[in-house]
This record gives sequence, structure tokens and C-alpha cells, in this order.
Amino acid sequence: MPDLPILISFVVAAFVVVIVPGVTVSALVSTSLARGMAAGLWMEAGVQVGRFTMVLVVALALEAVTGFVGAAFDIIKYVGAAYLIWIGWGYITSRHGIATDRPIAARSPLHQAAAGFFVLWSNPKALIFFGAFLPQFVNPAFPAWPQVVVLGLIEMAAGLITDCVYIYLAARARGALGDDRMQLVNRIAGVILIGAAIWLALQRHA
Repeated sequence: MPDLPILISFVVAAFVVVIVPGVTVSALVSTSLARGMAAGLWMEAGVQVGRFTMVLVVALALEAVTGFVGAAFDIIKYVGAAYLIWIGWGYITSRHGIATDRPIAARSPLHQAAAGFFVLWSNPKALIFFGAFLPQFVNPAFPAWPQVVVLGLIEMAAGLITDCVYIYLAARARGALGDDRMQLVNRIAGVILIGAAIWLALQRHA
């Protein structure tokens, strides 16, 4: 597993990443506003299943690639760090908040969960992000796939916590999720994400 300082930095980065509203959070918020907290939580259940399947895909792919070519690990990390910097810059320059006014038709709990799963998998950026983010914290001296799975579970826990906060706020108070506040969150998270990506790239190749 990664060293303790790296693991702590991962936990911090995981919360920074998941707190920024994106397509998934927008869907959760819209559903919670239209159908209530229970519908939002069922959708979150589907999102979590989707996240776990993405973690497994990244774990198996990283293990396969690095198993054939050891140098590929460094390449993956450099490319991943560059992608994280690009994402962070996108957060900083973003002028969009959460879409909170889309009506959501009535659905059964199973349909809500399925919707959450497909919302996540319909966004290819989610899988790309997992593939860029998780390998940054993997210790190349040990097998990659179990580390990715553990890190992915931590990321899922962070996502569960922050998503549930969004669901609760959306169900209780529409005004608490204004665009101005979300834009401020975007900018702060973008700066932190860029700094973390640069620090990790230098840390691994010092």
C-alpha cells in the first residue's frame, strides 16, 4: 500500500474531487429536488455500483499494462497527472453551477438505481478520471490491482458522503445549492487538484 503521507493526501484529494458538482451530482440533485430524498438515495446506490465496476476495470487494466511493460507505469502517471491538471483548470474556469430545475418522472427504486448506474457509465470522463486519478497513489513496488481496489473503495466512501450531503441539501433547501456557491467550490477545488497533481508527479520522480 502507499506510504501513510501519500494515503492521507489521497483521502484529502478524494474528498476534493467528489465534492465538485458534475454530471452525476447534477442528476442526484435534480432527482432529489423533484422526487425527494429517498429517490436520490436509490439513485446514489446505482452510482456506487457504477463506481465499483469502474474501479475494477481500472485495477485490471493497470495490472495488465504494468505487468507487460514496467516503464508504462511512469507513463501512465505522467499522463494522469497532466489530465488532473487539465481537469483542475476546467474547475477554475467553469462558469456553470448545478442544474436544479429539471423535472424527473416518477420511477421505482430499481429504476432510480439503474438510472444512477447508467448516468455514471454514460459519462466516459468518469472512467477516464478513475484511470488518471487512482494510479497516482499506487506504490509500484507492489501489485497494482489490490491497491487500486482499496483506493477505489476509499474514493467511493468519499463520494457516498458528499453525494448524500448534496441529496440532503437538495431535498431540504433549494437555495443552499446556488450557482455562486458552486462556482466558488469549483475554483477552490481546481487549485487544490492542480497543486496535488504537480506535487504527486514530483514526489514520485524525485
